[in-house]
Amino acid sequence: MNILHALRPPDLFTILNISLGFAAILLIHESQSQDAIKLAVLLIIIAAVADGLDGFVARRTGSGPLGANLDSLADLISFGAAPAFLVVGAFSPPMHIWPAAIIFLTCGALRLARFNISGKSDQLFEGLPIPAAGMALSVSVLLGKPSLTIPLMLLLALLMISTLPYPKIRDMRILLILGLLVIAAAWAVFLQSNILYAAIILGGLAIAYLLSPVVISRLQKGR
Repeated sequence: MNILHALRPPDLFTILNISLGFAAILLIHESQSQDAIKLAVLLIIIAAVADGLDGFVARRTGSGPLGANLDSLADLISFGAAPAFLVVGAFSPPMHIWPAAIIFLTCGALRLARFNISGKSDQLFEGLPIPAAGMALSVSVLLGKPSLTIPLMLLLALLMISTLPYPKIRDMRILLILGLLVIAAAWAVFLQSNILYAAIILGGLAIAYLLSPVVISRLQKGR
């Protein structure tokens, strides 16, 4: 198979996703300054936008033979490895904390592997999607509190391999609102001002999504 001939438009956004995630890792490797940390978080946020555009384009133009597997590989880098490395770089935790980062990455890989071999639902994900986990973990770094981020990393790892139902957001109006909020937060990070404001916006979105299985359970019981 000629790889270049197999590429489809959605795959270009997936490649952008990979590139941004790896760029975040390289940035943290070179410098653990506050500016570098904020820029790395911004790159991961943009990677999430690219991941969303990948799915949006794929649903309208169709995906190619590389689509699903390439997307999983990209997500493991951008939302598994990059956020875990970001935590280690930002807080320089002692080596006995490293297992938490390894657990997060491993659970992310297991989550993606299960997704690739499981039957797909149009409405729900099984377990927390790794982009949501990676975004939540990255945003928590902006608060500068390792006592919050390290336990959160383990919680997100468990949620990824859980069987809890998480909704797939398909409504264009909701996606537009979420997109605008993410862009506003990313712009605040880019300007390196109102970082707390950006963390509150993105953290609020993350918490709402993390709690969505409770809402789904209540709605199902009410039927």
